[in-house]
Amino acid sequence: MIAAAALMTSACAARFERPDVLAQQGADQGLGGDQGLGGVPADQGGAPADPGTSPVLGGPQPGGGPQAGPGGGPRVTGPQPAGPRQGPRATTGPGPVSVPAGSTTGVTATTVKVGFFVPKTGAAPVPPTIDAQAQNYFDYVRTKGGIHGRNVEVTIYDTGSTEAGARAAVQQALADGIFAAVSLDRISVEGALVTALHKAGVPHLINQMPHEMAIPDDGFYIGTDQVNNGKQIADYMAHTLKVKKVGFVGETDPTAYPARDAFVARAKANGLEVVHNEVVNGMDNQFLAEAQKLKNDGAESVWLYVAPNNAINISKETDSIGYHPVWVSSSIAWGFNLVLTPAAGALDGAKSFSPWGGLSDARYATFNRVNTEGRTQQDKDIGLAAWGFGQVLAAAMKAAGPQLGRNSFRHAMQNLRTGTTDVVTGAAMCWPPLDFTGGKRYGSGDRTIVMTVKGSGADSVWATESDYRSRY
Repeated sequence: MIAAAALMTSACAARFERPDVLAQQGADQGLGGDQGLGGVPADQGGAPADPGTSPVLGGPQPGGGPQAGPGGGPRVTGPQPAGPRQGPRATTGPGPVSVPAGSTTGVTATTVKVGFFVPKTGAAPVPPTIDAQAQNYFDYVRTKGGIHGRNVEVTIYDTGSTEAGARAAVQQALADGIFAAVSLDRISVEGALVTALHKAGVPHLINQMPHEMAIPDDGFYIGTDQVNNGKQIADYMAHTLKVKKVGFVGETDPTAYPARDAFVARAKANGLEVVHNEVVNGMDNQFLAEAQKLKNDGAESVWLYVAPNNAINISKETDSIGYHPVWVSSSIAWGFNLVLTPAAGALDGAKSFSPWGGLSDARYATFNRVNTEGRTQQDKDIGLAAWGFGQVLAAAMKAAGPQLGRNSFRHAMQNLRTGTTDVVTGAAMCWPPLDFTGGKRYGSGDRTIVMTVKGSGADSVWATESDYRSRY
């Protein structure tokens, strides 16, 4: 089974009112304008534009960069400031503020129920250890006394990697009474989750979503916008790989095309020749014609914007006919060790833009010690995603204070700014620095790590190449 969720898109969703919130006697005044509960001002602190060298890898690490303008980033519901704070800062904003807790669905004096939405079945299933790996972080938090005395219980909901499956999973989660949600799936599937969870009033950490879809005020985009990621990949090919001929392979989903178009436009602006620009049927299991065309066109590096199974098959078929470009993966696609084993060397030397680095990265010492559910290096790194999600959730729950409810949690998220250290456990963060202050709903500032495949064939693993940055 292959660890990852693929990268396709979905239609835009309208905004919905949240009855459970509106019933809180005006507790959410200000939420509709995305300014935070009760008009509480955002922390006005800042950090230098260039935070300096990485504490782990060394070398310059640019800050978050300016907020993307029209066509450059995801839409949000509500006013946005001119740009995010520059660089990471280890704080969660102004700290606990007395606001009405709001709905306490899923919260007791000792527990909090959180739903993780992933494809356990379907076109791009995650490994069967995902249930335990998703709980590992919070089991570790339990050893630290919990969060204001509460322990988080994670339930995995299988989307089947389809929009219909996502909607059914949400209905089951609502019946189970979850408090908040996290999703990791195809873009189109996450789009369906955003709509359904927002309609139900469930706060939601979003890993990726359709570029033109509005981010609702109870949704918090913690991943990388794929349009911006496409531009980064083109810049990386030009400035780091220093190739001249590049290519693109995606899947036949029109809502994925904005990312492709952004990549092509930026590649041409960088003086690169785009010699291959094709889409394939993501449901196919052989791509011999595409492999031959790739070889004939001769791109030196190719953005492979496809599901994990397809990345394995395409790379193996091109490798079998003597063509091996530098394959590049976008954020949360096929950049997992478990993909490398069946690829049998066809992905050697590949690059991946990722929210986390390789398992050998020094930052993950605590994760590697605590997360014992991944049986091998090939089965373990999917847990880094769950660990990072947990750290973000825990930071907001801690900031919300003992009176935890959906209102107080939203307020904490709306004022959340993370740095390099987990504020609950003291361990290193496994996720990009996030900043949601000042009404922002897109927190990562496009910061990603670049990983590279080290070793060959069955012995290959993903390793950190360069630390978090937003420009390449």
